[in-house]
Amino acid sequence: MTTRPLLTVAGSGLLMALLPLSVKAAEVQVLEQVIHPEQAITKKMELYGALRMSVDYVDSDVSSAEAKDQPLLSDGGIGVSSNTTMIGFRGEVPFNEEYTFLWQYEQQVDMDDTDSKDTWTTRDSFLGLKTPLGSFLVGRVNTAFKNMGVSYLGYFNTTVGDTHALLGAGSVGGGPRLDLFGANSLNWRFRVADVNVALQYAADQAGSIHAADDNDRSSSSAWLSWKPGALKLDGAYIHYSDFFSTGDLDAWRVAAKYTVGAVTLGAIYEDLDPENYAPLSRESYGVQAVYNFAPRWNLAGQWHHADESDVGDDEADQYSIALFHSLSDSVLLHAAYSVTRNGDNAAYRGVDYAHGDKVGTLAGRDPWALSIGAQLKF
Repeated sequence: MTTRPLLTVAGSGLLMALLPLSVKAAEVQVLEQVIHPEQAITKKMELYGALRMSVDYVDSDVSSAEAKDQPLLSDGGIGVSSNTTMIGFRGEVPFNEEYTFLWQYEQQVDMDDTDSKDTWTTRDSFLGLKTPLGSFLVGRVNTAFKNMGVSYLGYFNTTVGDTHALLGAGSVGGGPRLDLFGANSLNWRFRVADVNVALQYAADQAGSIHAADDNDRSSSSAWLSWKPGALKLDGAYIHYSDFFSTGDLDAWRVAAKYTVGAVTLGAIYEDLDPENYAPLSRESYGVQAVYNFAPRWNLAGQWHHADESDVGDDEADQYSIALFHSLSDSVLLHAAYSVTRNGDNAAYRGVDYAHGDKVGTLAGRDPWALSIGAQLKF
């Protein structure tokens, strides 16, 4: 016979004594689960993650004197990167046949070094509810605008060829960037006919810890995705209020992918319009191709261009090529090369946030990186 904890038995007796006799046993059980939430779990918790390690050779196209005491500059050297290695816990708690509570805690892990800023919920973490009208999430969640960009990147995501070094980034290198998590977010994801829709409002995009959210620093974003067979079309928009000292900022991007036989072709266009930050005031666009030339083998290449911004003479081009091999359903190997060619006043990084180890540069220089790595998902 199974023995229940003494505290639970005592709690049940107290509840029965305090509640009217008409209260049903099921209602008592609900209150019991509020007191002992661990007993409410009706589906096993899932542990998941992705380990993304690589060995890279990077060069910021600078001299050793220029690179001295500048951690994001390299005059050529070998390094190890965690890329966006992450671990998470998630689960579901069914309410009835139509409604299910969702929860998730996700954390980035720097396996190549330590980072004092690594604390739980650095990545998508939320409490949610799945309903007939879609899924509602509350917490820290990628903006719909960012998720659309990640979806376009595909294989290149988190490698040295990740185009977030150029897309959504300013020409000065570093500074404000658009592809962020939405702090203090309300997120709604649903489907209308063949179109997937994601809407998000971040009450305080700058983040407010143990304080009332400042709606003057909010963001609103939307992503529509349509995939009728071999064609996939995406469109996203975001509005930031006082976006990290740039003032109001509006941005939108559209992308398309089409698969014909063993080849998938893609294209993207984005337009950024900040109120008062010249390095982000520009358009950009690019193309991508992936060739599945053998079972589990893919050759991918891409080119992306950032137009001249209000700074002037700061256009840039990023070229990337990579070979990917799916060793199994859980392990992906890659070898990748990427170079960013900057205009005279441009300093777009060679490698930026998603890869893990950033590779900066100086205005007018051409940073590049070569990487061999593996991604293990569990």
